[in-house]
Amino acid sequence: MDFSHLAFEFQWEQCFSLLDKWQTTMIDHIRDIHQDKTSQIQMYKDQAEKNSLREKNKFILNMNEYFQHDCILSYEINPFKKKLNQLKENIIHRPLPLNIQIESYSLENLISIHPLFTKEFFEQKPILNEYKIPTESIRLIATSNNQIILINNQSKMFLYDQLIGFIDQIEIFDYTNEHLNDICWSKIYKNFLLLFDHSLWSLENLFLKKLAHISNKKHRLNYLTSSTNSLFLIYNQGEFIDRWKIQPEWKLDKRWIRYEKTDRLRSISSNNDYLLFYTNKSIQLYSEDLILQYNIDLSQQEHFFSYFVYLSNYEIWLMIDQQTNLVHYFHINHRKIQAIDQIFVQAMSLMDDDDLALITKDNSRLQIISI
Repeated sequence: MDFSHLAFEFQWEQCFSLLDKWQTTMIDHIRDIHQDKTSQIQMYKDQAEKNSLREKNKFILNMNEYFQHDCILSYEINPFKKKLNQLKENIIHRPLPLNIQIESYSLENLISIHPLFTKEFFEQKPILNEYKIPTESIRLIATSNNQIILINNQSKMFLYDQLIGFIDQIEIFDYTNEHLNDICWSKIYKNFLLLFDHSLWSLENLFLKKLAHISNKKHRLNYLTSSTNSLFLIYNQGEFIDRWKIQPEWKLDKRWIRYEKTDRLRSISSNNDYLLFYTNKSIQLYSEDLILQYNIDLSQQEHFFSYFVYLSNYEIWLMIDQQTNLVHYFHINHRKIQAIDQIFVQAMSLMDDDDLALITKDNSRLQIISI
């Protein structure tokens, strides 16, 4: 009897069971919704089944190769037994693979199905490409669908392509004496945007091009992020917030003044739905009109975070603890920050919905991982 198959099916039956219990209480109202969610779990199961079969086939190939030897030495037996026991543990004690949250009094909008993002899940993801980095420090990282830009502490820019690898190195001080504070990719402008103390630049055909001189010496530009249609700029750790229109020409669209002097803005990020503001007191999600949608209180937190990345498939924001390099996350439906134990990353940026570019903790390698 194939006990591994039974264990595999039992794990996934737990997922279906949670949904079926909810169905019995709402049967007159949710037939269509139940079918949709069942199909969604089935999709995850099919993918997991492929991964599980791949793991077992790989182990069988290793065993076949092992037994092709004419004789087996005594010191080889214990490592082999250890591998068998590890496979047994993975099959029998594999955790519930989906996080399913159901409110018994609600319908579709409060049923959330998404994969759990754990250390084990992360380590199973394939590394698509890996490159040695020719610098000991990375201060900024930005990515498009195919390109990666790294900035070190000496304001040198290193350009990579996902398929080609290292492309070029650019000396920023060859173009300006201003300090580079932030960088992002603009989908609508189709170029990397670089924010200096008082001006905005772009990277075009491996050359820096000045787009606009924005502020005077009294007000320094600190952070930027590109949303679907606009560019948001932050002055003086959050004293002013500008929204710029990118097309048909660069133009200041609106300015907000923040009066909370003790609330220091540390970074800004964005996805298709929200702007994320990270301050010394909170993590806040805003609409493009700066209407608050979501808030996490950080007044009791001792950690400082950076490199916020939104993974839409898992409905979570990832970020890195600046002191420990440990990866943390929070789910968009919960106001609790959690650590992913033993995943350490120096920097990271999302290339598209499936690939994550990251710098290893020792700052020696650039990895592109399929998420």
